[in-house]
Amino acid sequence: MMTKMKRYAWVWTVVALVAFTSAGWLQTAGAAEAAGVPVVQWSPHAVYKGRQIVMGPTGARGWVNGSTIGVTFVSKASPAFGVLQVHDTVIGVGGKVFKAGSDPRVPFGNAITEAETQAKGGKLSLRIIRDGKEQDAVVPIAVMGSYSPTWPYDCAKSSRILDEACAHLARAQYPDGHIPAEVGMATAWCGLLFLASDDAKYQDNARRAAYWIAARTWEKDSLNCWPSGYSGLLLAEYYLATGDKTVLPTLGELSSFLAETQMKCGSWGHNGPWGGYGAVNQVGLVCLMAMVLSNECGLEVDMAAMKRSLGFFERYADKGWVPYGDHRPYMGNNGNGKSALAAVVFDLVGGHAPAVRAFAGTVASSYAYREDGHTGPYFSFFWGPLAARRADDAAFRKFLDEQRWYYDLARTYDGGVVCQPNSENLSGRTPGSYTWSGPGYTTSGMALFYALPQKKLRILGAPRGPFAARVSAAVKQLRDNWVNRKVRPFADKLEEMQDAKLSDDDRRMVDTLAAVAARQSQSVKLTLASLIADAREGDVYSAAEKLKSLEQLIGKDAPEFADARKVIESDARWIESGKRYYEAWAAIKEVSDEYWHYYGKQAMAVMDGVEPIMTLPWQPLVPASEHVAQSWKTTQLAAGDNVPAGWASVGFDDAKWVEKNAPGGNPGGKVLLMRKALTLHDASFAKLRLRLIGGKGQTAKVYINGVLVVNATNGDAKRYSPIDLPDEARRLLTKGANVLAVTMQSEGNTKVDVALDAIVGR
Repeated sequence: MMTKMKRYAWVWTVVALVAFTSAGWLQTAGAAEAAGVPVVQWSPHAVYKGRQIVMGPTGARGWVNGSTIGVTFVSKASPAFGVLQVHDTVIGVGGKVFKAGSDPRVPFGNAITEAETQAKGGKLSLRIIRDGKEQDAVVPIAVMGSYSPTWPYDCAKSSRILDEACAHLARAQYPDGHIPAEVGMATAWCGLLFLASDDAKYQDNARRAAYWIAARTWEKDSLNCWPSGYSGLLLAEYYLATGDKTVLPTLGELSSFLAETQMKCGSWGHNGPWGGYGAVNQVGLVCLMAMVLSNECGLEVDMAAMKRSLGFFERYADKGWVPYGDHRPYMGNNGNGKSALAAVVFDLVGGHAPAVRAFAGTVASSYAYREDGHTGPYFSFFWGPLAARRADDAAFRKFLDEQRWYYDLARTYDGGVVCQPNSENLSGRTPGSYTWSGPGYTTSGMALFYALPQKKLRILGAPRGPFAARVSAAVKQLRDNWVNRKVRPFADKLEEMQDAKLSDDDRRMVDTLAAVAARQSQSVKLTLASLIADAREGDVYSAAEKLKSLEQLIGKDAPEFADARKVIESDARWIESGKRYYEAWAAIKEVSDEYWHYYGKQAMAVMDGVEPIMTLPWQPLVPASEHVAQSWKTTQLAAGDNVPAGWASVGFDDAKWVEKNAPGGNPGGKVLLMRKALTLHDASFAKLRLRLIGGKGQTAKVYINGVLVVNATNGDAKRYSPIDLPDEARRLLTKGANVLAVTMQSEGNTKVDVALDAIVGR
């Protein structure tokens, strides 16, 4: 599958097979081996969660290291716990070793697909290296069945994946309806998936997500188009699917806000036209989509702004793919979701068949390039299948089948679906936000295409329904009764229309209204049972929030709420404490937000001015240049030149070398040598660490007194990364003269700086 998937040199650079310790990936060679000091083979890929792949439903994460996968984490609740360890290197699957120079993710994903069949019984067979020895390991994953030839259509496995994804998000949703995540779109994304499932047990989740968004204050001075666009999309889809008009006032405000923040070209930026940043078509297309569906809901929309945007984006049809901003079309057939968004939005508008065909066709043929994309490929996977479905059946089938391995590799054991890291995430240019397994980020968008068969959302191909503004007079009366909560008139009119002679389109509308009413009735019953169970189990706050959403839907005086209200009121004192618990938990989760790698912005705010219990007394032996520039002796060699003998040792004569301030840089292709002398009056240290800042495509080697201690690949260009050294490295430092030396080579003009810190022995 997907043998033509684009590969990246930065990922697949082959390095020696290694074992993992708390210090990093280790190997011994050369002088270090003679000195008995393990060499730390370091890369940000093995350190930051946002740069590690999810190893499918095993519950493990890993670092793609050449044609192997090094295990970096194993969840205690997962199938892999007790089978895989954080020191293992996976070198093959199903009795076959990964082909040298190949992408090991592809056979790993295909092995998951096969292992989940009834025939294989969930046995995922791996070949691993542990403690330097090869051995077999079998991870017992869940049996999901086989994909149908037409998946996700007529496919039990696809239906189960969709249900598990919804359940995963439902567990993460807070009682007030929101999904805690770094960005404001998460709740809207999750609401779309709940709604798309067409399952009554998730309708309350969709409803609370929509209500949470509808209750927010949209202040004009924030001018953020990202959450505004996606929030408008959810509210419009929610109304068109349910007829719940309580969300329409906020949707109208959002539509007006989007018209006001549109740029003259017809697109949108991150925060409107202010601040000097230009158009960002990724968000611009979502803003346009929200306006299009707001218009379909019957709200007053700035038609001039909408037409301006349609004209702006339609000019890219059949000329390449939609660019980043107000630019010429980009050549190729990907676009990281932008061309896909264009295909969907022009299909929603109607009357733009050539544009839909052009955009959908280019997306459907891009199956080998889906991982390209600024900040990560999440939007490519979110919108790509929705656009490809609007191409012909053969193109859609090819598009999905070539990526099947990716989707199975992206699934977690607890129902999540995670967008894997791409080139930018791994290089350090962007932090890998969309690769985290947190539910609000990727599960909703990655799993959305599994709901294509249900066709319950307009973006998933649902036809215009009865809640669209323009319907026949006969349907309008029935629809208005439902929207205005006239329960008895609606029921009477529905019964009357069951035997009436109607056009095919009107019959479809009536049947849809009957289905909406039945689904809401079932949802209300399920929600009442759920909230009573919550209250009896002690989560009174959750019960109260669910009741609040039902009261907003039907009315506070609904007689069916009486029993539930009594249960909640009997323990009402626990509502406020429960609310505080959830708020505290949200703050704690923010601390682990890896965008702020070490502390988390919430922790920094809370701890401001508070003395920590204990600090690690790290003392700089060789300071970093982050505050005060540090001078090093440097020289450059052409690739292939011999490195001077003993250059990294104390006795080497570097008098002819140039003295420069760090960080040191070099023209692409050359080798940079750096030396820093240090004199120690005491060499009794309890622990040593390096702090390294580097760059994409860079290899740096660090020596202490001539002994290699760290071999770093693809440094992090934005921050100094701490690298703990093994205890054996402490004896390399001596009282008196010492030298820290660095050699660096890169594909481009990158820079490097190294600091050496110590904890003084006691």
